[in-house]
Amino acid sequence: MPTILGAGTVDIVAVGNTSTEILAEDTTRNYARITNMSDEIMYLNFDGAAVATKGIALAPVDTNGNPVQAGIWETGKDGLLFRGAVNGITASGSKNAATFDVVAP
Repeated sequence: MPTILGAGTVDIVAVGNTSTEILAEDTTRNYARITNMSDEIMYLNFDGAAVATKGIALAPVDTNGNPVQAGIWETGKDGLLFRGAVNGITASGSKNAATFDVVAP
């Protein structure tokens, strides 16, 4: 795993049934990870409003409440880095996404 330099912030964001900003645009971002911690599919869109059933779909947690690999989105690995805003949406709303965002020191 590569070394990621910077200051990391962990947060929980309640994602609604309307487009919700999960990560704000940050031109100093070096890495970010969003994990769907809910029991519903979460859809992501980049630099625009999230729309249900469109965009990147993050799988819900397993039957034991544990995140699954298909429920995780990352940037800053393997030479790919997105620094824009990331928005999400769920069917019923009030579903949690865990975030880890690393920005340049």
